[in-house]
Amino acid sequence: MKQTQSIPGIALVLMLVGSGVQAHADNDLVWVMGKVTDARNKPLVNTLVAAYDDNNKVVDYARTDANGEYALALPCKAIHMENKRTSFITTVVSGITRFVGGAAGFIANPLRAGMSAVTSSQAANMTDPLTKGGIAAGSLVADQILFRISPPKKVTVFEERKQPGAVVIKAVSPDNHDLIAVGRVYWVQEEKFKAGGKESKTLAVWLDPIQMKPASGSEVSRIGSDYLTFAAARIVPGIVEAGETVRVTVSIPKPPSPETFLTVIARNNRTGQIWELKPVGNDRYTTDVLVDKRFPKDDQVISVLAYAAQPYQEKRRKEVESAIEHAGLWDVRKPFVFNPLLTVSRNRADLTLTVVGDKK
Repeated sequence: MKQTQSIPGIALVLMLVGSGVQAHADNDLVWVMGKVTDARNKPLVNTLVAAYDDNNKVVDYARTDANGEYALALPCKAIHMENKRTSFITTVVSGITRFVGGAAGFIANPLRAGMSAVTSSQAANMTDPLTKGGIAAGSLVADQILFRISPPKKVTVFEERKQPGAVVIKAVSPDNHDLIAVGRVYWVQEEKFKAGGKESKTLAVWLDPIQMKPASGSEVSRIGSDYLTFAAARIVPGIVEAGETVRVTVSIPKPPSPETFLTVIARNNRTGQIWELKPVGNDRYTTDVLVDKRFPKDDQVISVLAYAAQPYQEKRRKEVESAIEHAGLWDVRKPFVFNPLLTVSRNRADLTLTVVGDKK
């Protein structure tokens, strides 16, 4: 997606359309960005995309632009993320001013004037624009379709749609299979904007891309990606004597948008020692670890996670790591649940290291 530093232009648009629908409090809304492509991964224009709340009400919708991009304004609870301005989120996001291209079209939509999302009650009464686009509002369509097409999983659909950063998305495009699925946030950052001479802050989140498939074929439309997921992880050698050095290497693909800054750390689950992995190119990170006397004998797990770094600052953030520890995200006895407010890696890489004795 395109980004611009032209905040005055955004401010002008906001002031021009600031009257209209009553605005929600700034800290109750997040800007949700996403992209829709066709089966050949080309941008798909004029696709209607809608987001549902947990009561299966449409809370906002938009059509994709010439770049296949769309933007929604959703209450935090619709994507199951807390938004506490004085709490942890302000320490995680970059805090710099950025915005997604197409701001004028996003803000100028009268349903979002003054940064206002469509509420559940409004959506229930908006029969014309929604039904014409094939989006059902105020019905059980989301659950009916999700349960019909979703394969059996360890996590139920109800549990999946209520995880942090998850939201039920429906997309409709002529000549393509309709999509209805649980979409997931892969990146969160704080955005600054000006309206009426006042600077405000809100959260901006990026959803996994949607790929629509032709209605003439058997493949179904889908939403998802491998962005910020550990695709490979190794510890070499896996068996060592005390006094030797091991190398931990991981691969974590970055998304094409927005520009992301990561801090990747590894932790010994038996000793609590933490090491930072450094980037070596091609989305790979590595570090060398001396197996000293603090390492116990036998098996131990070295886990790897990544969190959002401050742009252009090469230092770990102790308050972030403390929050990750407090949330229990290192605990290998529990399944890892991705929370985009705490980590940016969507999984945890767990590597087993075996220490057999002292180096001779």
